[in-house]
Amino acid sequence: MLLFQDSFRVGCLLLLCCCASQNALHGEGLPSQGEPVSVHPLAATIQFAEERQHYIKENIRSYSCRLVKRERIGGRLQAYQYADIKVRCAGYTAGQKSEPMSVLMKFLGPTRLKGRLVLFTEGDEDGQAWVRMGGPGLFKNVELKVEPNGESARRESRYPITDIGFDRIMQRLIDLAKKDLHTDPAAHNTVVRYFQNAKLKDRSCTHIQVEHPEKSEKFTFYKASLYVDDELNVPVRLVVFDWPPGDGGPPCLMEEYNYMNLKLNVAISHELFAKSRYFNQK
Repeated sequence: MLLFQDSFRVGCLLLLCCCASQNALHGEGLPSQGEPVSVHPLAATIQFAEERQHYIKENIRSYSCRLVKRERIGGRLQAYQYADIKVRCAGYTAGQKSEPMSVLMKFLGPTRLKGRLVLFTEGDEDGQAWVRMGGPGLFKNVELKVEPNGESARRESRYPITDIGFDRIMQRLIDLAKKDLHTDPAAHNTVVRYFQNAKLKDRSCTHIQVEHPEKSEKFTFYKASLYVDDELNVPVRLVVFDWPPGDGGPPCLMEEYNYMNLKLNVAISHELFAKSRYFNQK
């Protein structure tokens, strides 16, 4: 199932790089096409990320998309997965959480996952997610509860479903930026390039590429590319590579995520996340 961990950090790092200011996302104040930034890309972004996190809590209530992803798990590159996702974000009143986050995921493929359904509401079922297995064979209608950070979930995906909310993502951004800034304060092993007006089908995007040229255990990836939709102001594609092997071969694909048909603040009723609507178990 799709349960969202380390490479989310990659996306977080890239998103912070592109969010140094509101103008930067629209191409103003960015380096020239393909030109590396000359200062550390994270120092000026932490305050913005904290402000953005506050904005998300106050303004974004829901979203839907089709996720197309591919991940390397246990050293093996998995087949592409396709899932339709609906999220009702956590609600906040006067800075206090007033409504839990809820997530509904329906898998369309590959065959072994087709028909799988995952339902999670924060605070319900002792923090566990409800899963209908899907796929072919006798077990497609089997229903069970799964611990998002448990071993079975991690065999299927790199990230727990509990981290899918935008406010959670922003907190990971902030934490990662502070850690990387402390680890590489002069950005000796961090190169960031911006490419404006990049196209993904009919969408105009800002493409941010981050590279750590020298292999180091201090970093979790070699090269990553993020595409940020210029109109929606959110990431829509992320591709991450590990360093090339010692024999000089090509870099190793770690993960690829494509967020398609993304819609913000869509109308989603509470009934959509009712367990009785999908599951028979009590």
